[in-house]
Amino acid sequence: MTFSQPEKRIHIGLCGAGLGGLAAAIALRRAVAQVTALEAATELGEIGAGIQMTPNVSRLLIKWGVADIISSDLVEFEELNMRRRDGTKVGYTRMIPNMRRDLGYPWWVVHRAHLHAGLVQVAQKHGVEILINSRVATLDYTSSPDGKATVTTSFHRSHTFDLLIGSDGVNSIVRRTLFPSAIVPCSRIRKDPVARELVEKLTMEVWMVDKSCIIRYPISGGENFNLVLSHHVDRLEHTVEEVDVREVRKQYEGYDERIKRIVDMIPGASEKKNIVLIGGAAHSIVNHIAQGAATSIEDSAFLGRCIAQVVQGRINLQQAIEVYEKGRMPKAHFKQQKARDEAMSLELGEKPVLRSPNLYGNPTTVLGVYAYDAEEHADSELFVYMKGKERMDEEKKITKSVADSYLNWFLPDDYAGKQVRIEAKL
Repeated sequence: MTFSQPEKRIHIGLCGAGLGGLAAAIALRRAVAQVTALEAATELGEIGAGIQMTPNVSRLLIKWGVADIISSDLVEFEELNMRRRDGTKVGYTRMIPNMRRDLGYPWWVVHRAHLHAGLVQVAQKHGVEILINSRVATLDYTSSPDGKATVTTSFHRSHTFDLLIGSDGVNSIVRRTLFPSAIVPCSRIRKDPVARELVEKLTMEVWMVDKSCIIRYPISGGENFNLVLSHHVDRLEHTVEEVDVREVRKQYEGYDERIKRIVDMIPGASEKKNIVLIGGAAHSIVNHIAQGAATSIEDSAFLGRCIAQVVQGRINLQQAIEVYEKGRMPKAHFKQQKARDEAMSLELGEKPVLRSPNLYGNPTTVLGVYAYDAEEHADSELFVYMKGKERMDEEKKITKSVADSYLNWFLPDDYAGKQVRIEAKL
């Protein structure tokens, strides 16, 4: 694998200029990429009310200069109390001075509008082009011979990018385009000499066999053919699982040739790496540990470090996206947890705990979520990808991840034993 290409200019487009999109814009400009953000709204702003900026992202707001701009709007609270509805206290976390002392960064609460305004100001200062009233209507990421992605707005303006980032939230048009539903236009079916019989009349049809079935019916005034595909798997599934369309097609082999031809028409997701998702477009995070917007900002910082290596000519875009997805998917999944109000009595007396359902005070969550450094994580993943080994002290045979997680955490910066000599340069 070669990583010695000349430096290159890349133009990155963002579909959405909300909190995550603007954070990505800043991180990518810091990587010296050209950045254009397309925002559907007619004016820049953020709806909603308060939001928590936990230490894993307050470190980025400080580094990027956003905290300086909105400093008067940032609030740092003294303690967090968790109560049942009758007011009984069941959980407790001391925030000041513990957060800054143990994690090095504050835990802020702030109005979304103030945070958004600060991100806009820093993004524009860094040279990000933000185009309002630019709702993306369609995108084409497969037909370009040079691998570029083109989006067209509702006003029929087209923009072409080397990389398109879907930062357009839970109702993402980018995600819907990447992962289409099982809907096939009837106009396409009518062109098939075998399958067209199924769209000659407006009927609902059901095909059944042991452990699988297909239900189909017309929608959209009879213009589209909707498919409901269901089959049994020999394992217990607790969550929604993404399945390759090729696996779906194989599952329904042996069915009526007419319907099988239509199943084979279901579009699959492209394997091209000229589009990537961040934030709510990629993963919806419930609000019990205050990590919705925070996870979007983490995605942005991590991706920015990967793109920096592309700009420097050391890896290509596909390699950068591969590192981003491999590194960030497990972190987003880790945050899908569930908190309870039991077994928190030790915290009320400020006694130490090894694990707690109060995720704000649970040591595992504090270190794994709130102490997380997205840029450091990206650098580690890039090092492994580019050099084929972890960063480590060759003499002591200690990897950097082990040193940071277990040996160095609560030691002062100038402690002699903390000086583990670790190769860290990419």
